[in-house]
Amino acid sequence: MADAYATFGKFLLLKRRTQDGLGTLWRVGEMERTGFKRIAWLRRFDQAGLDRAALTADIAASNQLVGSLRASNVIRNASCGSEGGVPYLAWDYVPAQPLDQLLARATEEQFPIAIDNALLIVEKLAAALAAATAVEVHGEQVIHGFLVPSLIIVGNDGEALVAGFGLARGLRANLDRVTVKKLAAPYLAPEVLANGNPTGRSDVYSLGAILYHLLTGTSLPAEPDARAAVVEKPHLALDEGPVPQDVLTILQKALASRPEERYPSAAEFKRELERLLYGGAYSPTTFNLALFMDRLYRSEIELEDRELERERTLDVATYYRPTKVEAAELPAPVMEAPKPSRTFLYVIAGGAAVLLSVIAYLLVSRPSSAPPVDAEAQKRMLQELVNTQVAQALKDKEEQVRKELEAEKASTDELRQQLERQKQGAASGTRRAASDEQQLQSELAAREAAQRRKEEELAQVRQQQEAEAARARELQAQAQIRAAMPPTAAVVPTPLPPAPAVPVGVPSAAPAVATSIPPTPAAAPATDHFPMAPGLGTAVAEGDVVEFTQVDAPPEVLTKGKVVVPRAAAITRASVSGNVILKVLVNEKGGVDDVAVLRGFSPPRPGVDAACIEAVKQNRYKPAMKNGQKVKTWITVIFQITIQAAR
Repeated sequence: MADAYATFGKFLLLKRRTQDGLGTLWRVGEMERTGFKRIAWLRRFDQAGLDRAALTADIAASNQLVGSLRASNVIRNASCGSEGGVPYLAWDYVPAQPLDQLLARATEEQFPIAIDNALLIVEKLAAALAAATAVEVHGEQVIHGFLVPSLIIVGNDGEALVAGFGLARGLRANLDRVTVKKLAAPYLAPEVLANGNPTGRSDVYSLGAILYHLLTGTSLPAEPDARAAVVEKPHLALDEGPVPQDVLTILQKALASRPEERYPSAAEFKRELERLLYGGAYSPTTFNLALFMDRLYRSEIELEDRELERERTLDVATYYRPTKVEAAELPAPVMEAPKPSRTFLYVIAGGAAVLLSVIAYLLVSRPSSAPPVDAEAQKRMLQELVNTQVAQALKDKEEQVRKELEAEKASTDELRQQLERQKQGAASGTRRAASDEQQLQSELAAREAAQRRKEEELAQVRQQQEAEAARARELQAQAQIRAAMPPTAAVVPTPLPPAPAVPVGVPSAAPAVATSIPPTPAAAPATDHFPMAPGLGTAVAEGDVVEFTQVDAPPEVLTKGKVVVPRAAAITRASVSGNVILKVLVNEKGGVDDVAVLRGFSPPRPGVDAACIEAVKQNRYKPAMKNGQKVKTWITVIFQITIQAAR
């Protein structure tokens, strides 16, 4: 039986994503004569009791604004309207999760948002607000005025987009509604809650409030008088310790109760975040944020891919009602070709790791009565599959970064031209012109810095491709040597090398690059301090140590420690690379109880092994499960270390 869909004007309602104090959020198809014009997000302000007239009054102004607002972190092709008395906002669909739902999911799953990811999300939101201030309406800079998680989506690809520009006045008119106040009050500045007059500094406050929620797992109190106490010494989610002092300094300034004590603009706040993010203490990348989204929403992402593939081919003839213009038989626009569903790079690499795990388990647990198998042949076949998938992942990643770099270059060139025009037109010497020129120079500097980071990331991806090719050649040579040895010779099987992690961007100033590969389900190493649970047929209690191959659900990494290579190890004339392989006992609370080195860095460098041990001790995991109990288990963690030659 075919699915039955409801319509909302020119939109076919495909799937309701969320419902909140503002109304409902949908995935829809915007219909035209020949099919779907586009797949879109649709925010309907249909919550009972809303002052819809106040929202409808802003439709024309909002459409005029979004038509001139073009920025990478602002929703694309937005349009406002009203259907049957219900105001709505529609924009191009991208696979993403509403930020309010992401925050709730992270809390529900006890899956904390890493500091790097939290800062990166807010930096992207600040970029959207900073871009808006470059647009003027009636001689005034554009601000958002109602920045709340319900009007933000975080893409499955690691991007963040802001919606709702131009609708703030109508939304603030509804703050006396209980549902709206509950949803919005924790993120609005005290002066906005008091008199409803937002400024650029109140947008900065909203950014700070969102950053607070991302870090701590809880929102600010709805009452402004209660906020000072919680902002004084906030703690990270899931008892991960206090918010680091460098982050706290920025957070407290953004959340100052007096507007004049905050950052003067979103652009200035963004620059401060960039100095923190790219100054060496943190290593934020869009790829890592996308990896986090995949781990949290993997099943939903796979389901959505299948749903979108089916929805784009729907026959809308029974739902479509032509407008008066279309009824006059004007040419209909050409239907947009269906876009292939995107397969993320990390899914490819993860799939290879899972396949490796399954085959390794089958080899280990094979019944003695089964016929013998050629284990070496299976290893070679599996390794060829892994190599192929990783090589394709690296190729896709290179293409993605190259396109992002081209976009950054285009944006930088456009800003340079805009700055040149501003200089030529500043002969009047007005204060306003000088201010605009200074802002453009600041934005240009930020874009040039972003372009340099993309160039460095592209260079690193290509370096990783070269390393992977060399690794494949080495494995092939080893296979040829083993094949040439006589059958009677004792051959010690070479351990199956791990699939390299997809590279992440790291500033070039760093002396070393450390990449942690997810745990591999090799045979559990012998324990020195913790006995295994007796008899797999007996009851398992929480906290028992269970072999990795016997757990029902293996540990899942939630947050990763960063490897800080000592300066002494970085003194080298030539770049060196190698692996550090550790055996790690993950306890029933997701912490690390014990670490031992299975294979140290080669050639040896002082402090590298210790740095990896220290990093893995900072990891936090979702504990392994056995018969419904949280248990301890040993896993293998591999760090790939590259130490750059001193310059």
